[in-house]
Amino acid sequence: MDTKVIVIGAGVSGLCASYYLKETLGADAVLTLEAAPGPGGTTGSDRSAGYVLDWGSNGFLDREPLTLAWVKDLGLEQDTLKANTVAAKRFVYRNGCLHQVKMPPGFFLSPLLSLPGRLRLCCEPLIPQKRDEGEESIFEFAARRIGKEAAQIMVGAMVLGIYGGDARQLSMAHCFPRMVKMERDYGGLFKALMAIRKERAASPAGPPGTLTTFKGGIGALPARAAAALGDRIRFNAPVTRIAAIRDGYEVTVGEGETLSARAVVMATPAHAAAGMVRELHPEAARALADIPYAGLTVACLGYPRSAIGHDLDGFGFLVPRGQNLRLLGCIWTSTLFPFEAPDGSVLLRVMFGGAPDPDANHLSDEATIGLVRAELGPLLGITGEPELARLYRHPRGIPQYTLGHENRLKAIETAEKACPGLCFIGNAYRGIGLNDCVVSAHRAVETIQQRLD
Repeated sequence: MDTKVIVIGAGVSGLCASYYLKETLGADAVLTLEAAPGPGGTTGSDRSAGYVLDWGSNGFLDREPLTLAWVKDLGLEQDTLKANTVAAKRFVYRNGCLHQVKMPPGFFLSPLLSLPGRLRLCCEPLIPQKRDEGEESIFEFAARRIGKEAAQIMVGAMVLGIYGGDARQLSMAHCFPRMVKMERDYGGLFKALMAIRKERAASPAGPPGTLTTFKGGIGALPARAAAALGDRIRFNAPVTRIAAIRDGYEVTVGEGETLSARAVVMATPAHAAAGMVRELHPEAARALADIPYAGLTVACLGYPRSAIGHDLDGFGFLVPRGQNLRLLGCIWTSTLFPFEAPDGSVLLRVMFGGAPDPDANHLSDEATIGLVRAELGPLLGITGEPELARLYRHPRGIPQYTLGHENRLKAIETAEKACPGLCFIGNAYRGIGLNDCVVSAHRAVETIQQRLD
């Protein structure tokens, strides 16, 4: 055997798994292969003209102990920076205006929903809980509990902001399993909120956490993790095939180089993993290939503060579909993290595309920037040209847990059982956030240790 474990993929999941496998098995026991020229996948950061530009995710919630432990182990703890407290203010665009999302009692006076829509939402405690085991989309769950208007405007916008997805297509049980459990345990969402607040003084979604990043942006995490792996990580090393051999696996790299290992951790996007295991486990390959992805375009715009008429007092805003805007939302980045823009300037992140509007990802750079300015300018009172404009395109940016995701997971789990030492990790399976990636990495580390023991 060339090594004990080969980790394929150097995104957050693969880097975390490699780091802790190296710690437990020794540096020479683990080899990481990455097709791209650098680490991080869609998680990275650039610096330009005093701005810090994140490619994809702009941080993580500081509520997952495993993530915080990894940050500490990497020596990044002193470099963490938490978002400004005004980030609690969030807005939704509707009928030509930005409306702050408020908790009761302020919610009842907000024009975000019509009066009938607000009254219907207030009826949530009276709605009986779901009794059958049939799968529901996010929209079906939300419409049943809080009404169609709230489902379309509030929940639809939230789903776009998190998944870039269509609430009518995504599985409630896999996207928001805690909410499903709340209904099952308490009979309703408001009842769960009251009970959990009384018991733990926490929100029903668990500890809220604070959005957190690093000096230099979220890209500091994969950069530091890759540095810790040293020469045991190889870039520009695409894997094309995985085959079973006696006591392990043979991995084909590039044009025909072969490596062997007792265990393999698949930390690539699902569609990439599908091609690698097509011969090894055809059923898993089909399930992996069936996990759809939503493309996303992120536009980072820097302006002099004097060019923005809006106060930018908050996290930003989301746009539900049907409001005659193509942008999905805008994050007021320099409000959250002032250090990410030069003094006297502001940084805005605008998202386009997603599952509902795939064509937006094929617009030219010029057309995309023009669309951003045309839609964002009137909302935020923007005058003049941006002093910085940078686009980040992710053709397959966010995995979509569509209806039927449970069956796909079962096929992948069956493959893991049939192929001891083979693990699939990453954001395509049980959570798309950075914290979820870290949790999945630890799951692989535990599984691999058991296999090698």
